[in-house]
Amino acid sequence: MNSRLSQGQLYVGISFVLWILVEFITVWHSRLAEWLSLMPHILIQYLVIVLIFCYIIFKLKWSEARIFISMLIVMYIFEGLWQNSLLLNVLLFVPVSLLLISIWGFLTFVPLWFVRKSLSKHKLQAGYFLLWVVVAIIMLVL
Repeated sequence: MNSRLSQGQLYVGISFVLWILVEFITVWHSRLAEWLSLMPHILIQYLVIVLIFCYIIFKLKWSEARIFISMLIVMYIFEGLWQNSLLLNVLLFVPVSLLLISIWGFLTFVPLWFVRKSLSKHKLQAGYFLLWVVVAIIMLVL
């Protein structure tokens, strides 16, 4: 029996932990009681998202461009289901979309590049995907 995790399993584990951390930092840090009241449903949603991308990446073996396009589709579906009111504001749609792409890109691609040991080849993209951290720090301070 092989005791090493497959790339897909490692991707799921890393992504799931990152989803919990990022969502807490960006959305739930000031509403802990509400977040906890939504458990385990919210964790199941995170896991579903991670499993969608695991399937696309490791079973369908899509290119990074196709993964990115699917990420946009999944992002807008889930953000719509979560009733992200900022996306409904026409004036904020583009800036909010850029921020969401940063967050979702971080959650989708950084674990993939880590698992594939190609993070150093994607420094520019990873840098952009980390921009959400700056926004999160500003949100925490304000």
